[in-house]
Amino acid sequence: MAGPIRVLHVDDDPGFADLTATFLERENARLDVVWASSADHGLTRLDESDVDCIVSDYDMPGQTGIDFLKAVREEYPELPFILFTGKGSEEVAADAISAGATDYIQKETGTSQYTVLANRITNIVAQHRARRHSERANRRRRQTLTRITDGFVEMDADLTVTDVNEQTVELTGVPREELVGMNYRELTVEGDSDASIEGYNDVLTTGESRRIVGRSDINPDRWIEERIFPSETDESIYVYFTDITERKRREQQLQTQTRQLQGILDSVQAALWMRDTDHQFTLMNQNYRELMGIDHDADVVGRPLDDLFDPELADQFRENDRRVLSAGEPVEIEEELDTTRGTRVYLSRITPLFDDDGDLFATAGAAVDITARKERERTLTALHSAAQTIEQSDDAQTVYETLVETAENVLDFDLVAVDIERDGYLVQEAWELTGDESGYFPRTSLDSNDTFAVRAYNRQETIIVDDLREADTTPADSDYRSAMTVPIGTFGTFQAVFSEVGAFDEYDQEFAELLVDHARVKLTQLDGRDERRE
Repeated sequence: MAGPIRVLHVDDDPGFADLTATFLERENARLDVVWASSADHGLTRLDESDVDCIVSDYDMPGQTGIDFLKAVREEYPELPFILFTGKGSEEVAADAISAGATDYIQKETGTSQYTVLANRITNIVAQHRARRHSERANRRRRQTLTRITDGFVEMDADLTVTDVNEQTVELTGVPREELVGMNYRELTVEGDSDASIEGYNDVLTTGESRRIVGRSDINPDRWIEERIFPSETDESIYVYFTDITERKRREQQLQTQTRQLQGILDSVQAALWMRDTDHQFTLMNQNYRELMGIDHDADVVGRPLDDLFDPELADQFRENDRRVLSAGEPVEIEEELDTTRGTRVYLSRITPLFDDDGDLFATAGAAVDITARKERERTLTALHSAAQTIEQSDDAQTVYETLVETAENVLDFDLVAVDIERDGYLVQEAWELTGDESGYFPRTSLDSNDTFAVRAYNRQETIIVDDLREADTTPADSDYRSAMTVPIGTFGTFQAVFSEVGAFDEYDQEFAELLVDHARVKLTQLDGRDERRE
């Protein structure tokens, strides 16, 4: 506690007082000595300025040093006070100590007495300041412990309770007198494992804080959460604990409700899940498990996202939860996910869940596969763009190329081709081919009727073949398995072929027929224009 020390020296002998001040300040530069000639003068000095220590003579006119000491103690019960007197007797010393003097020193001859006095003053003031600092710290701690709602327990290295706050008394129902001095080990049966004791010992050993949740050893019907911290000054620990019985009750109720809901949720086609505010799963339905490749028997309750998904996907789901928790209201998210069913597009609606007190405790999500819808939207967009391009075309070749290019981009099949009618033959005019360029018929007679392109043209109707190997015609490539052919009026045919069985559905047919119809109309316009020019 370094710093200047202001000393009030009370003595009726001005010469001795001046000599004392000179030697004290010479002994220690921190000492600043002021003089008072009497007890009354000394009390006035105390009222006028702060003083760290009083040095007083005993034998003074009007009041003795003991009388002065008693007067000082009425206003300053803790202020260091040294009786420095030439009247030495055991009786005076006893009276001084009894009246509350901090120390008693008898005046002697020679300058060494000032060295002793300077040392006594310095030591006494240091002790006084340290005590005041400790008292202030304790008061602040006591005020803090009174204000906090958590229970607080201080234990030594042997786990004997040395201090508790009032909240601990209220939470445990045990009087403070019984708690202080209680050894925590005595609450457990010898040989039994106790999570709290293990936690306390671990903190004492490692010096690192810990958090423990379990039943109270004092009130086993209550659940508590303990946060254990090591002391920074000695081998002791501080334990802050909260009664979480109500929270555990709500958790148990939620678990019961979860089990009841699980059967219902598993019958829903959408992927459903629930996660707490720490992004840990509390439930998921069977559709979600199948979608994300999670075993049916795997216990997911309490599992964090990082345990179940790769880091990128876990971060993506975590950010979705944060958006909902921050907004406090449902959020709809459209996202592309790699699933056991391939890359799919899902529309997820994630909703925040609140308890009876209005506190957020979880998020619930439902995801619907909208891949087909998105593909249909993409198809319609492509169809609209193609229709515009076809409408602005000035020649038939551009129309044919637009047909093939658009169909290839949307349908993504092995062969997309346009054959035009020319002198009784269907002749390959435009195409997109994956693989060997020999996988198509460049010219086919309309009289042969041995290809589906010819049949579709002659019948003027769409023909879809799910498996070419079961058909009565031979495809241009034996790897081709399914085909769709659409007549472009009398201008020719549009055909798409794929290497998988049953590749074409009603949406593919609808798209192809709409696209071809745009081309047919434009080709008719171009044909009429050419005829007029002729």
